[in-house]
Amino acid sequence: MAAKESPTVEINPFKRILKMPGALCGGISTGSDKIRSGYGNGDCLFFDFEHLVFAVADGTERFPWASRDLLQRLAERLSRSGSPETARDWKDMMNNEIYAGQKYQHKTTFSAVSLRREKEAVTLIIANGGDSVVTVMDGLTAKIRRQTGRNMEFAGRSREIVEVMEHRVSDQNVRVLLSTDGFDDVWRFCLRRSLVGSAREVLERVGLDGISEEIFGILEGQRGRFEYDDVGFILLDPNVVKRVKGKALIMGGTRPFEEECYRQQYTPQVYDRWIPDAQWDEQEEMLAGAGIRVLKAGPC
Repeated sequence: MAAKESPTVEINPFKRILKMPGALCGGISTGSDKIRSGYGNGDCLFFDFEHLVFAVADGTERFPWASRDLLQRLAERLSRSGSPETARDWKDMMNNEIYAGQKYQHKTTFSAVSLRREKEAVTLIIANGGDSVVTVMDGLTAKIRRQTGRNMEFAGRSREIVEVMEHRVSDQNVRVLLSTDGFDDVWRFCLRRSLVGSAREVLERVGLDGISEEIFGILEGQRGRFEYDDVGFILLDPNVVKRVKGKALIMGGTRPFEEECYRQQYTPQVYDRWIPDAQWDEQEEMLAGAGIRVLKAGPC
């Protein structure tokens, strides 16, 4: 009997996007004014394929690395003790260990989803603080089924996160989008210019794991035609995304000098290629130059 193949997760360091074919994609792009002004990229993404926890954070212009600090602390906690099983335990973890360690001046949003697989359903534990958003939608109609509200519970400014909930889904068409406010800038521009059609048409035409490349192509093709903030998002199918032992990473939350090095050195001729997860460790330094930090996931 042939050995069962493990799922593959791939990273494109030039485009700063990630995908698990048929299951998940995500990426970051630096805002138009941030590029002109030489700022860092405050949007940061967290992918923990061992514990099936995914998160986005959006730091301020002054301290863009605040988002990465927050997600790094979450990663270390999950590596030590695994993912909490209930919304109450998630809230306690966030308030006592993650939010509590954030400096006041290091304000950042936080939005996360943890997947808990059951026999005939998936329970989503959703946490949200600030103006980033978690959206649960129908993957066929793009109809929103549940969406977090924007609030003032920013990490650093608030000592606790309030919006933590469980949402059980049994429909195979459910998709989950975690996004920062810059994603909204791009989507509104696309709708005004009729660049991509409706959300339903995009999902039909492009497919789930191609959305990150679609967004990257739009930003490159429309460069200089509209203003947008840093763009960070993760789109996933909670029924299909696979557990990959020992694989986790943080993407973004870069300082100005990191962004400058990336823009000067990362040319498409050399870096526009896909790096499978089996090669992440040996390509760790190259990924780090794009603001992508490979982590060591711990126990489940």
